[in-house]
Amino acid sequence: MKIIVGGGIAGLWLALECQSRGIACCVLEQGALGQAQTLASQGMIHGGTKYALDGVLSQAATVIGAMPSRWLDALAGRGSVNLAGVQLHRSDQLLWSTDSLTSQLVGFFASKAMASRMQRIHPDDEPGFGDAGFRGMLYRLNEPVIDVASCLSVMSEQLHGCIFQAQVQSLVWKGDRVIGVETDGGRLDGDTVILTAGEGTEALLADSPHQDIRMQRRPLAMVAARLVHPTIPIFGHHIGFGSKPKLTVSTHHAAAHQTLYLGGQLAEDGVNLSDDAQITQGIEALQTSIGWRQFDIIDLSVIRVTRAEPATGQGHRPDTAAVFPRKGLIVAWPTKLALAPALADDVLAIFQGKETGTQRPAWSTPGIGQYPWH
Repeated sequence: MKIIVGGGIAGLWLALECQSRGIACCVLEQGALGQAQTLASQGMIHGGTKYALDGVLSQAATVIGAMPSRWLDALAGRGSVNLAGVQLHRSDQLLWSTDSLTSQLVGFFASKAMASRMQRIHPDDEPGFGDAGFRGMLYRLNEPVIDVASCLSVMSEQLHGCIFQAQVQSLVWKGDRVIGVETDGGRLDGDTVILTAGEGTEALLADSPHQDIRMQRRPLAMVAARLVHPTIPIFGHHIGFGSKPKLTVSTHHAAAHQTLYLGGQLAEDGVNLSDDAQITQGIEALQTSIGWRQFDIIDLSVIRVTRAEPATGQGHRPDTAAVFPRKGLIVAWPTKLALAPALADDVLAIFQGKETGTQRPAWSTPGIGQYPWH
């Protein structure tokens, strides 16, 4: 049996791929499903366009470019993972500028290389942009935005009887091979243990002989702006002259209020600021990026998120999902929500040999976590 440690999107997608192939598996989650990085994401299944804002189709943009179509197939009920019941916020995302883009970048966006990824649209074709106050260029990206909690719910329903509440305390070794896990509910044996536990992976590897597998943390300081009155939802990226979006905005409902969830360069630059200072930056970012829109904000808060990834040496964002196979152990980080299918592909390619330990435990089932802006 395959033991998957971590109940975020990456672990659940892998479990569904196993299930579709008749591979016995179980998922162990110490808290609630998706409670960390998964539910703190903006649900944007991007295809790398925001990695090409310098006019170059980088490796990161190329690798992740196939992911929106993988997700769209799953959302349509096609393929080995069926996510037909998942709610979509939008089937696309927006990208806009309020500055004059260089002719080189405009030409790149219009090139054959980008034709399947994005199209320029008239502001009048998009609610909230067809306004005399908007001055700039507007593009539609062929990249969906999912309701993450809905996705976790659909996945968990299909994996009924395979997901268990358990805190994995250590790996069980036999010589240099992993043969199971020790949990707060007892020992569980399996032929392969797959770690998709994000930050939790680091502690599980602390006493292992595989000290070459190292993790890095890249923090974010997201800003949540709760609104008094609902507005036209917005999901997209404001770009300027840099290689990253100045602001990424998604719109969500929680506790009878609509919330704007703000990321992008704002969230990266604000990690060393106090909450009050970051809130000030968030207000300024809204004014700069979508200043023609009027928002009645009831309160603002900072949501600090830690992205756990394989160490790159320089601390940069990894270009791909990362999978490290060892004897009886696979350590994996998706690095992006969108790359969950790619991570599963890489892990499945490693599986081999006869399965052992197919008896699942009689443990309770975890619930779905809450969005951090609730």
